[in-house]
Formats: sequence, C-alpha cells, structure tokens
Amino acid sequence: MLDDLYEAMNELSQTPEEWGEPSFSQDQYYEPVPLSKNNLDDYDIQENTRSICCIDGGNNKIYESPTDSIHLIKIYFNLFMGKKRVKNFDPFTAILVSRSKGEKVECELRPQNDVLPLEKTSYVLKEDELENGTPVSSGHTIRKYIEWKALQYMVEEHLTPKDIVVRDGVLQTTVERERRYAEEAYDRVKENRVVLVGIAKTSSLKTSTRYPLLASIRSIAREAGKGEDRWYYHPVAHNSHPDHKGEMYVVKYHPSSQYAFRTEFYRGNHDEMEKKEVEEVLGHLAFQAKDPIFLGYPYGLVDADKKARVTDDEVEYLRNMGDNKMSKTFRDKVNAVNAHDRLSEI
Repeated sequence: MLDDLYEAMNELSQTPEEWGEPSFSQDQYYEPVPLSKNNLDDYDIQENTRSICCIDGGNNKIYESPTDSIHLIKIYFNLFMGKKRVKNFDPFTAILVSRSKGEKVECELRPQNDVLPLEKTSYVLKEDELENGTPVSSGHTIRKYIEWKALQYMVEEHLTPKDIVVRDGVLQTTVERERRYAEEAYDRVKENRVVLVGIAKTSSLKTSTRYPLLASIRSIAREAGKGEDRWYYHPVAHNSHPDHKGEMYVVKYHPSSQYAFRTEFYRGNHDEMEKKEVEEVLGHLAFQAKDPIFLGYPYGLVDADKKARVTDDEVEYLRNMGDNKMSKTFRDKVNAVNAHDRLSEI
C-alpha cells in the first residue's frame, strides 16, 4: 500500500511544461496577467504604528430536521498593535431558529449578548441565499451577513485612519442581500480611511493549464531564488467584477513558511494607495505571522478563528441539555435525519 502511495505522490509532483496564465470562471470580468518572476517583490516587516483588527465567524447546528433547524452562531473580532492586544472582546453569540415556509426559509436571530449592537432580528431567505435550499444551510448564510455587520461596527467604533481590518476570506459577495451588507461596510471603510484586507486560508484558483495558481507562483518564486524569502506577487489579474471588490495578491508572510496566501485589498483603498503603502500594510501583517502555532499566517486571524469556532463539544452540551426538554413531536422531526450521526457515535 505504501509503495502505491509513494508512487502516486511522485506522479502528482509533475509540473507542466508551461504554467499558462491565471484562469477565472467568470472570465469576462478578469483580464489575466501572464505569470512572470517580474511580478515578485520583497517587502519589510513593520511594527507598532497601526492597529490591526481581525474578524471571523463560526456556526454549527444544534438540531436539524427536513423543515427546521437551530444553530449556534459566533462572531469574533480582536484588536492588536504589534504583539500587544489593545482590547479584549467576547465573541458575539446568537441562537438562530429557521423554519421552511414554502419556497423560503424564515429565520430569527436571537442574540445571547450585547457585544454587537444587534437585537432580535427576523430574516426571510430566498432560495438563492441557501446552499441547498433547506433550513440547515441558513446558519452559514446568516453568519456571513453578521460578519459584514461586525466589520462595519469595528471600523466605526474602534479603528482610526490607516488602521487595518482583516476579513477571513476574499472580498466577494454572491447574493443581493450580502452585497448590501458589504457595501455598507465598504462605505464606512472609505469614510474612515481604514485599510480593508481579505486573506483566504485556501484557494481553488488554477492556471489555463489546470495547475493550481498558488502552487505555480510558489514554483516561480523558487525558480527566481526567492524560495526562502518573504515576498508578494502582483498583479494577478485586472478585476472588473461588480461583486468582487478585491485587488488580488499572493503573499508569503514569513521566509520559513510553507504557505503563501491569496490576499486581497479592497479596491476602494487600493486605487488610492502607492506601492510603498501596500508594502507597509503587508509588513504589519507579516509581523503578526511569526507565531510558530501557524508560521506564516497572521496571528490575529489564528486568534479570531479559534475564538469564533463553534465546537462539537459546545453543541453536544446544548443538545444534551435540550434533550431533557424535547417534546416527542420535535424529537420525531429531528430523528428523521439523525440516524447516520447516531451510528457514527457507536
């Protein structure tokens, strides 16, 4: 078995004769820039002149049935100046109750604390807002909306001009309601002259030869003698997508890291920034990327991911407590879909 594994790994290590160029599914909005070592640049670490806020969210189902679901949602944001945590925040937590109503899903968000200025809120989600059209996917949808509200709140209340706010993920929206939340946040970012950056943990982008784009750029960096350096790659493509407001970079944040990350600057900022300021922002993020817990990934995002995570243990506790109060009719609904989970526990 191991011989076949090693052979398969060796087969999949082959690289194409030509990298091709960046490729995008909606290619009418993206003008790819040919891959070249000339698009690589170095930058220096910066320290203690700008506050950095990182935002992330998590959700997990407590109960689901074919027609209903109950989720726990968390949104967390932090605030650092260099190594120093400027202020401690608790995660915003909420219960989300969702019910099928014909072609739509009715949701009610029930906040459990006042970390964000959000009250009990009702939503009616259309089919295009739900990954599979069922109530159980509403947790992910509503969580994304609240992340944009949290970003707007932090920009308005805790950040000053030239500070940096970092969102987990790219700066792209997929449906009209999320677009509205994002535009409100973008407006505050521009008004307050805060720098907005999105950093994606993963990337599925490929080249025109169907090779992973980030792997191509890492190989180009090694061929250029920058394999053990800190670098950024730009431009990737000229982006005119109306729902994708990110100027794309690929960034290696630590010389010894095995990772480079798709990093996006909000175009409303980037269009007014000189190259030196872009490098300064990357330098502040690189200062945070020295922690061995995940070398090369900004610690503020590590912290946000950890504290926004809704763990299985938390959900199991709530289920156990809920089981003591569960009616027979609600148990019948839940049992319609949970037999697989029950077998996995045996």
